[in-house]
Amino acid sequence: MKYGHEYDQALATEGFPAEWVSSAISYRQLKKSIKRVRQELLDLGLNPDTLKNLPKSFGTRPLDGAKDSNSASKRFVPELWVALDDQSGQFLDAGLTDETKNFLRHIKLRRPSVGGRTISTTSDSDGGPEPTTPDSEVDEVPACLEHVRLPSDASEAGVRWIQIPLSTVTSFFDSLDPKLAELDRIQEAEEARLGALIVALGQAVWELTEPTEGRHGKFKPKTDVETWRNIFALYLDSTVFFSSHEQDSGSRKYLEAKSHLQKFSDTLVKEGMVKHFKTSQSKAAFDSFVTINLDILQAMRFQEINAEAVRKILKKFDKRTRLGAADVYQGQATSGPFAKSIAKDMCQELSSKIVNVVPQMDDWICPVCYSLAWRPIRLGCCNSVYCIRCVIQLQRDNEARCPMCRQPSVMAANQEHIDPKTAAYLLKYFPKEVKERQKANERAAGVDKYGEQFYKSNCSVM
Repeated sequence: MKYGHEYDQALATEGFPAEWVSSAISYRQLKKSIKRVRQELLDLGLNPDTLKNLPKSFGTRPLDGAKDSNSASKRFVPELWVALDDQSGQFLDAGLTDETKNFLRHIKLRRPSVGGRTISTTSDSDGGPEPTTPDSEVDEVPACLEHVRLPSDASEAGVRWIQIPLSTVTSFFDSLDPKLAELDRIQEAEEARLGALIVALGQAVWELTEPTEGRHGKFKPKTDVETWRNIFALYLDSTVFFSSHEQDSGSRKYLEAKSHLQKFSDTLVKEGMVKHFKTSQSKAAFDSFVTINLDILQAMRFQEINAEAVRKILKKFDKRTRLGAADVYQGQATSGPFAKSIAKDMCQELSSKIVNVVPQMDDWICPVCYSLAWRPIRLGCCNSVYCIRCVIQLQRDNEARCPMCRQPSVMAANQEHIDPKTAAYLLKYFPKEVKERQKANERAAGVDKYGEQFYKSNCSVM
């Protein structure tokens, strides 16, 4: 199946909004335009064999073709230039066919009159012999060569450049550039829409999970906080749109993201996590979370297939013309509709505005025992937090260096190194885990003081 058919089928069947489809790259139209470009080059005598063998120096030269570097898009002005010897008028490019040379011999460098027509040039230099006039003359110059000029930066010693206008090439980019501008606008609008939804959902999740303050400074967790915490922990592990894992770090492709989102959904169903929600508000918020992820996936797919269409059509254009359009458009890597990944940007928004609203216990794990760092100790050498029991054990084992940064800070730790702000945070968001950890610490202290036999449950009464 040819790519053009696959592209059209994807646009028609994958549920994209009608506005998106109408703004998508017109691949078939651009492909037809390339045929007209090729015919124009053939009319100039630039047949496929000539184009194939032309040296790299032949092709396009920049001439007021781009806007300033701060512009969101750059205009590619296609121009075909040929080098002539300033004195003799002979061609310096040996890659041209005789047919092409016959066309160009009738273009003189100092406002010559050929067949009753005046050909303009930017050169105004005086002196020096005129270029030699070819022995063979024709009545008139071809229409495609009626208007030529020299580039303003043509400063090579003894070299003059002649421009061959390419009208069909201009038509090709007049069709491509507006589509790229439309795609840029669609992406900006979709990011704004999704961003607003994410902010609103983040606020809703915060209200559904933020502990309520009770008496004596104690906090009471909301009923669905554990369910939200478990769902978001699974979502982070699923790395749907972006991965920070060493083996597959970076933004995911559409098919990868779709597969990871499906695995996330399957695990939710298998473990029945959503059924644990006790409030209708949490269920509605979760539905919104799923919808946002599906919308990001759809925008990601639309961006991906259009980027591929542009890549392929420019590759085909350069293969037929050797005008180097792909290199110019690749220079727009920092701007334009394909400059950044919408999935990566929205993934960051999801993480910061929604997922991180519900604190995860993994962020407060002691790096020694991998349990909640209750009675959290900061050694002062780095930002790592340890539980008090592990610090005591390190001191008993004469381990003077911090396990994370290896600074000799362990032996100086005492009660003053307990972080009260972190302790209050853990009490607020992890009361259940703190209670369990407190019991474990008390038991360990009892064993230290009275020995293992103190906590043995089997006893006999005589």
